[in-house]
Amino acid sequence: MSPNLYDRTNRLKDDIIRLKNAVCAYEMTDAARYPENFEDLGMDIAMRAEAIACTARNLVGSYPVSSRKRMLHTVTDAQGIEVMETEMGYEIIIPQLLPKRKGRQNVVFLLEPLSFALECFCREKEICRMEQAFICYTYEYAKGIPVRGIRDYDNLEAKEVLDVINAFFLLDDSGAFCELHYRTKVGKKNCTHIEIRRKTGQMWYPEMALESV
Repeated sequence: MSPNLYDRTNRLKDDIIRLKNAVCAYEMTDAARYPENFEDLGMDIAMRAEAIACTARNLVGSYPVSSRKRMLHTVTDAQGIEVMETEMGYEIIIPQLLPKRKGRQNVVFLLEPLSFALECFCREKEICRMEQAFICYTYEYAKGIPVRGIRDYDNLEAKEVLDVINAFFLLDDSGAFCELHYRTKVGKKNCTHIEIRRKTGQMWYPEMALESV
C-alpha cells in the first residue's frame, strides 16, 4: 500500500469512528427532554455520513484502476435520482430533502450524482434549452412530521441545485429567463420534486399543497 493511500484510508477510518460515536450519542439522547440537542446530533450524523461518502468517492475515483463513471453510475442508482420528460418539460425526483445550507461537503454528496444523472438523461434525449422557464421545487415530507420539522425555504440548498439544472436545461438562470416557485406538502416519504416547465402565455401555478400536520 502506498503511503498516500495509507494516510487517506486512515483518515477515512477515523471519520467512520467519529460517525459511530455520533450515532451512539444520538441514540442516548432523550428526544422528548432535549429536542434541540437531538435534532443537532441528527444533523451532525447526516453531515458526517455524507462527508464520508464524498471522501470515499474521491478516494476510489482517484486511482486509474477504478472507473469514476462506473462509480457515479452506482452512486446515482443508490440515491434513486429520477429524471423524466413531461408534457411541458421535465421533472427531477430526488428521494430526499435538499441538504441544509451548512458546509459544502453535504451539498457535493447530492450534486455530483445529480449532475451525472442529468448528463446521462441529456445524452439520450434531444434537449432544447428553455429560454423562458418556470421551475417549481416541491418539498414532500413524510406524514406525521411536526410543524417545527418543516424547514424554511431559505435553509435548503436550492441555489446549488439550480446551477446544475441550468447547465442542462436552461438558457440562463437569471430572473430574466426563469421564474422560481417553492411549495411544501405532506406525503408518504421525504423527497424533492423539481418541475422544469416552459413558460407559456397562460402560466401554470401549482396549487398550495401544505396539508395539516
